[in-house]
Amino acid sequence: MLNSVAFVPGPPALVAELMGSAAHELDDLRQAADDVVSRAVGALLADSDDSLSPELGSAQIVVVGPGQPAEFKATGPVSFASFGRDVTVPALIEGGQSDRELPTPLMVARHLARRDVAAHPGHADLWASARWITTRGAEAATLGKQLCDNGARIALILVADGANCHGPKAPRAQDARASAHDDEVCAALGSGRVDRLAQLDVDLGFELGATGPQVWPVLLAASGTSGIGQRHGAGAERWVGDVLWAGAPYGVGWAVAAWRRPTTNAI
Repeated sequence: MLNSVAFVPGPPALVAELMGSAAHELDDLRQAADDVVSRAVGALLADSDDSLSPELGSAQIVVVGPGQPAEFKATGPVSFASFGRDVTVPALIEGGQSDRELPTPLMVARHLARRDVAAHPGHADLWASARWITTRGAEAATLGKQLCDNGARIALILVADGANCHGPKAPRAQDARASAHDDEVCAALGSGRVDRLAQLDVDLGFELGATGPQVWPVLLAASGTSGIGQRHGAGAERWVGDVLWAGAPYGVGWAVAAWRRPTTNAI
């Protein structure tokens, strides 16, 4: 079952070493991404009450990004040389292996994983057994159902970007609908409500070049909602949402958010 969820964007700009003198422009974004990833993994470790096994074998990090459905190895070194600078992220475990064709969203998440381990060495064992997956379409919902049925406690790290047509310098032609679309996404993430996420306009998202619609079905299915466009079912989980950062500094909408389980206070 899902224990915690972190939402992060997947631009190489999150790797400060790739940005040269402009790196400081995204310091707040990087800090927010570090925070939500560490929160998600920390919550997984902290959730060791009497009703759940505290053993690491019953807990797992699952990183999901958009793309052709596949699973990858990512415990070894990861190189960003193809982005113009010889930046290599060290291995998570000694002797670890990484696929040569690791998709960019997973490369960025792998960078965040290394930063989390550097800041929180106690998270290293969980990262060593993490799964690294890309998905889209019907396969995304199938993956979410598998996670829902999995007996392990899961910290889900979703890597996705918003509309990529904000303003005249965006990667795609400027589209006046981009801001409203990304505002709706942020409102859904901040609400912690799967019904609001499920009712986002997926077709519009694809038109605007957003990759979120490729991965949202994972969370919806894993939380007990049957899919995009479906209403929040009685068995679906509720969350407390928190948006730490949102913006479109280079014409692409990026948001950083966290979902945690609500705290039940005894009366």
